[in-house]
Amino acid sequence: MSHRTENQEQEEVNARVVFIVPKSHVKTVKSALERAGQLDRSSKIMPEPCENHTTLVAHTTLKQGDVVPIRETPTTKASGMQGETRLSPFEYDFIMGQNVELPVGKDALMPVQEDVFQQRMRIPTTIFYPSISGDANAHLTEESSNEFKSTILQNLDLEYLHHDIELAHHADGASPLRFSAMKSPMHRALKEALSTLQDSMLADMDLSPGVLVSAFPDGYSIYKPMLLLPHNAFGSTEWQILLSQHAVDSELLAPVWRHVAASVGATHVAINSPIPPKTDTNPNMDSGASRNQENILRRPVNLVPIHGEFGPSPTPQTISCPTANDFEGALWVTAKQNGIWQVWAPLYTMFSRGNIREKTRILNLAAVTTDLDEASAAVDLYAGIGYFAFSYKKSGEYRQDGIRRVLCWEINPWSVEGLRRGAERNGWSCKIIKGDDLCQLRQTSAEAPNRLALNDTAGIQKADFWVFQASNEGAKSDYTAMSTSLGLVCQLPIRHVNLGLLPTSRLSWGIAVDMLDRQRGGWIHVHENIGIRDVESRSKEIEREIDKLVKRRNDRTGNMAVKVEHVEWVKMYAPGVVHCVLDVHVQGVL
Repeated sequence: MSHRTENQEQEEVNARVVFIVPKSHVKTVKSALERAGQLDRSSKIMPEPCENHTTLVAHTTLKQGDVVPIRETPTTKASGMQGETRLSPFEYDFIMGQNVELPVGKDALMPVQEDVFQQRMRIPTTIFYPSISGDANAHLTEESSNEFKSTILQNLDLEYLHHDIELAHHADGASPLRFSAMKSPMHRALKEALSTLQDSMLADMDLSPGVLVSAFPDGYSIYKPMLLLPHNAFGSTEWQILLSQHAVDSELLAPVWRHVAASVGATHVAINSPIPPKTDTNPNMDSGASRNQENILRRPVNLVPIHGEFGPSPTPQTISCPTANDFEGALWVTAKQNGIWQVWAPLYTMFSRGNIREKTRILNLAAVTTDLDEASAAVDLYAGIGYFAFSYKKSGEYRQDGIRRVLCWEINPWSVEGLRRGAERNGWSCKIIKGDDLCQLRQTSAEAPNRLALNDTAGIQKADFWVFQASNEGAKSDYTAMSTSLGLVCQLPIRHVNLGLLPTSRLSWGIAVDMLDRQRGGWIHVHENIGIRDVESRSKEIEREIDKLVKRRNDRTGNMAVKVEHVEWVKMYAPGVVHCVLDVHVQGVL
């Protein structure tokens, strides 16, 4: 028989989540909570006391050799040096707009001579803590707490800080009714706009502006000039009732979305959808084979425009063979992370904010920033709009010995155009090799290494990005032919190859090995979806497989020529599955 007191029930109702974060991330987290209307303004942000505190997720101290990272910028073995070194304990916080100090503590991946303590802060929220047996001080199970934490951070677009944020909870007697008053500017604008509708229209459906706003999700993203709503924006019963009578893009609701967009400085509104692994690109085909076609262009086929002109609707023609007019008529949106602009057409290409963790890591990675002894090149075999390629290029800015050029292969013409526009906005030059030039290049490579009559040869020689609009299967011969045609002075040693395809990039491992500079060696950055419990075993398997490819290329046997130096956990991809990046070092041939 339960003997719960009234006070216990009240504590259970009023338990709220508290974020415990390094001081350097306070502004980033605070801004995200403010945007979602989930910052508890009735309580102050306070330093975390040194004593033990109640947390939802406790970090486990890792020993040397473990592959699970627990800090934003990991320790990495320095190339050509004995022992372990840390990267610079600074990173660029794109919310604060400046370099901030990273936390470096006793539980970092590798031992160092001196530990640096950084104050951690408690940020109160209005997020309700799940009920647990009427005890406000009880813990969730480890599995439940991880799921709860992941959900909160995903809704706030803070997945990339998963390893730096701890969650606690407290019961302070605050009324849960206060939550409705803490909604974001977007929610306030939504209520204002809904209030302009005729009272009788909503009343006939037993609805009201307050009810609809309360049922609307908290999270959203802004990619100027687009406001992107979460996939469950209209999933509640209340919104389903409204939209069953009035379409979301109807004339009646158009003023609502116009007002909501304006409240956050946008002009367009759409609903978010994930990128499916398979898709039907031909609306006139309904066969099982068509429906199961691999989504090799990685485009967001389920993104739904709500308000504003988004340009030509995706068709087989506009998807695979867009014209200059198609590009001109499309909506292009932007995001700025780590001081780097990225540009894309949301109807045709994807963007993931969660990848900022890996983008930031590239900018600080010693193998990219300090371990190169001459001007070099990096390769991205799945370049997209320049997600990671731009970070490699920025890492080499103002360095005589660093990444001078990035070679990209991308099959989606919309992504190639987004890469070009993004490079231009960042002040970088970009040359696209496609169509007749690409055919001529490959024909010359097969027949005779003569010089090609490429358009704007001088511009190509100086370009920061060479972008091949083609499959990466011929990447090695493409680069060899291009360098031969333009002269050896343009052939920079390739020291880094990025393989950013999920769920696996296995088919391109051999290509990556062939492209790395044979004498100097380098790094292959393998992106892979791995079960949490399989990370260590899968890392060893990938290490062995790539070692076989290297020995086959070099016609050698003997000791391992390959080592997985580090495994980075980028973000949770699905329950129990993590998006990892394996830094695979390949020795050069002496």
